[in-house]
Amino acid sequence: MFSILDEKVYKYREMGRTDIVDFGKADPDHPTPDSIVKRLQETAADPENHHYPAFRGSLFLRQHIAKYYKERFGVDVNPETEVLALLGSKEGLFHISLAYLQRGDIGLVPDPSFPAYNDGVFFAGGDILRMPLTKQNGYLPDLDALTAEQRKRAKILFLNYPNNPTGVLAPPAYMKKAIQFCTDNEILLCYDHAYAETYFDGNKPKSLLEFEGGKAAGVEFFTFSKSFNMAGWRLGAAVGNEEVINSLLVVQSHINSGIFAPIQFAGVEALEHVTHTDFLDQQRAEYQRRRDYAVKKFQEIGWDVHKPEATVYLWVPVPKGSTSMDFANLLLDDYSVVVAPGTAFGETGEGYVRISLTTEYVNVEKGIDRICAAIVKLAGVTTH
Repeated sequence: MFSILDEKVYKYREMGRTDIVDFGKADPDHPTPDSIVKRLQETAADPENHHYPAFRGSLFLRQHIAKYYKERFGVDVNPETEVLALLGSKEGLFHISLAYLQRGDIGLVPDPSFPAYNDGVFFAGGDILRMPLTKQNGYLPDLDALTAEQRKRAKILFLNYPNNPTGVLAPPAYMKKAIQFCTDNEILLCYDHAYAETYFDGNKPKSLLEFEGGKAAGVEFFTFSKSFNMAGWRLGAAVGNEEVINSLLVVQSHINSGIFAPIQFAGVEALEHVTHTDFLDQQRAEYQRRRDYAVKKFQEIGWDVHKPEATVYLWVPVPKGSTSMDFANLLLDDYSVVVAPGTAFGETGEGYVRISLTTEYVNVEKGIDRICAAIVKLAGVTTH
């Protein structure tokens, strides 16, 4: 679906349409901090960094990831055995299924969710069991709905909070329940924590590893992409259970040759210095400003949109009579706004579109105003 929309956007721009507001992809619009870029430049000039890197990632980087986890979450992880550097968290989230699933096994995948979970289970030959995330269940997978047979066959459960695409946080009670569920049923808990630093109103997300039994139950995936505007750098990490880290390492070592050393040095700069500046606070404030504008405009037309506690997303219901794809096409064709159809994230995403607020504020104003105009016209709602 993303490729289809991308092709349409490209064609429209080739035809001279220049005022397209792109809410489709979650690619941060602000640059990577200067000190991170400078560290890359300096270390890339050193011939010592031009060799094949270590599969696990440099111990230097892993030590700083462990230090970050101690400072940010108050948890202890062993950098030598409980941290694995990744070419972005996406590859780890995909490859973990290759390490743990075989034919006949079930992968428990929230729906809607980041497509890498579903794709990894599919490529591993496992059976995908979609767990609907709805407004009615608080966008939390209903673990109690699983049958005894499903629990027996399930080997992996993916969770992602703060959540893409809904923007919700999981209550601590739910996290405790999920950990106990996975422990009791010998299911690996894979926790995607991509938006650990993108939260609003003081709702600081917790790490899986902060909860009792969390490290024993699974592994957490951390990324530099959203927090430090490093989406194109491809740097992340898996942190947690030593056995899981080693299993993922086996798969990784057969697929890639590690991460270019200067990028790892740049990651150290992000963790060692940028986290101790006001960069993250300023970035959160800007995303919150964009969120607040969007939510306010939807409220003004009486449109029921959940106010996200975190992430860069809004999960917006489409007018009755429209499908997610129909509405996305309408917005692009008639209003020059790109959004992601909810069905790009799973079948339960039907009836929604995802808005990514990773564009400058003036574009947020223009784009949200256009979407609201489209909803008013289609749904016949009255502005307040």
